Formats: sequence, C-alpha cells, structure tokens
Amino acid sequence: MTRGLIASLLASSLVSFAANAEGLATKDMPIRVELHPLQTLTLSDQQFLAGDKAGAKATTLAGQLSIAQGAGRLPVVILMHGSGGAGGNIGYWQRQLHPMGISTFVIDGMTGRGFTGVGSNQASLGRLNFIVDMYGALAILAKHPRVDPERIALMGFSRGGQGVLYASVERFHKMWNESGVQPAAYVAFYPDCATTYRDDTAVVAKPIRIFHGTPDSYNRSRPARASSAASRRPRPMSS
Repeated sequence: MTRGLIASLLASSLVSFAANAEGLATKDMPIRVELHPLQTLTLSDQQFLAGDKAGAKATTLAGQLSIAQGAGRLPVVILMHGSGGAGGNIGYWQRQLHPMGISTFVIDGMTGRGFTGVGSNQASLGRLNFIVDMYGALAILAKHPRVDPERIALMGFSRGGQGVLYASVERFHKMWNESGVQPAAYVAFYPDCATTYRDDTAVVAKPIRIFHGTPDSYNRSRPARASSAASRRPRPMSS
C-alpha cells in the first residue's frame, strides 16, 4: 500500500510539473543547444609564433552552442575557460547573456586534448592554443543560420582571458584566423599579461576590455596596465 501511495503521489507531482513547465521557463534558458566538433590544432607556443601548421597536431574539441530566445540571426559570445577547464563561471555568464538575447558558444579546450585541467602544470599545454581554438569557433559560427557573423564577441577567463587578449593582435589574426570573421569585441577577465610578443601592441580596431580584481595575487593587474599603456588597448578596469 505504501508503494502504491508513493507511486500515486509521484505521478500526481509529475502531471502538475508538466502542466506548469511552460510557466517555469525563464529568459536565461536557450531555445536550442547544439554540440559541434571543433577542428583545431595542438601546438607549442613556438610553433604558433612561427605559423607552423604542418608541425602541429590535428585535434578535435567540443563546442556547445546555446541559442538564446529570439528570432533570426543573434549575437554570440564565445566563452573560453581558464586552466581548470569549463567551470561554474561559464554557466554564470550564460545566464547573464541569454536573457539579453545573446547566444553563447562554450569551447572545451581540455577534454579533446586529454586534459581535465593544466593548473598544476601550465607548461603541459602551450598558452597560445586557445587563440587557434577561438578562431576555429568563429569559422563554425560564421556559417550558422542563427548567428549574426558581424556580432560575435570573445570572452575569456585567466588563461582563456589571455587567449582572448592576444587574439586581438593583428599579426596573430592574419596568421591564424581563416574564418573570414573578425570578432566584434574582446573581453578578457584577469588575463596573464606578463608575456610580451613582437608587435603585440598592434591590435585590431575593435573594442577590447580587460577586467582584473585588485586583490588578485595570481594574475596581477600591474602587467595588464603596462600592456594597455603601451598599445591602443584601454586601461583595465579593477574591482
């Protein structure tokens, strides 16, 4: 009898939930989620800087496109995680962007390379790989019927923020971006700016924003400020 009562209550709850499911939907819920294979390369920083495609390892990553509610071609933000892989902060930004009618494309730059993260051994993966990954995502999105190719932005965090920042360098853009699309904006959260590259102050003529936390003792804001002062990049915002 107890089992019958539990089953009855469960069935009643499910019917009630289904009847109210439409009312539970919120603006942060995408209308469609697609998983895309992202063809990219795994290479050393030296290979990246030399433009050495032949010596790089062909790699397939996963990208998740979440299409926001709305009709027609929508803007998209490509989200690039940090050294620990895609975590809760990625979902947080999806929930902020989707209600604004902005779709998101999340790149998993770790799993396809055999990593869960590289925080304990940063040298195990070249720091410039994420730039190639994001350019590859641009190629996917440029052809998608629900994406406005003129309104694709890059947003990254820590190692991913560093990738976003240096993806704005004109030299790298010309060497590696084969998508035919230039991002509309670059948003880097607490990127490592301690490394400099030849001609890295020559950046594309698009909005670039750097956000750093003043107490951050891992990726400090001082190198970002120096980098910004030496180029056309705006001064980073501290919080």
